[in-house]
Amino acid sequence: MRAYEWSREDGSGDSMSGVNGPDIVAVYQLLTEVAHRVAGHDSRLDSFDRKLDGIAAHLADHDRKLDSIAVHLADHDRKLDDLAAGLTSLREAVTHYHSTVIGHGILISELDERVRRIERHLKLEPAGD
Repeated sequence: MRAYEWSREDGSGDSMSGVNGPDIVAVYQLLTEVAHRVAGHDSRLDSFDRKLDGIAAHLADHDRKLDSIAVHLADHDRKLDDLAAGLTSLREAVTHYHSTVIGHGILISELDERVRRIERHLKLEPAGD
């Protein structure tokens, strides 16, 4: 009968079965080595899983901060749109006023002098002071 050999990492080999059947001690040693290797892999996987969980938590924190920044930017965008609409409305009012004053034959440069004359005529305090 032929004996089957297996070898460890250190290169030593043991006979798993001999003339009298399987060598129980050799099988037990082999199973013990396999159990230690598997346990080593499990602990490395647990460490890797913990690192991945930490990275995922860190990314979730960044996502939360980016969402907050997006909300602030949208608020600023809305405020800028409101400001642009107000500026447009102001320009239209000034244009309308200017065209009305010019349409009535009064130049804006002459308006201040006319107000002063009215104040003197009515004996009022000057409004510009």
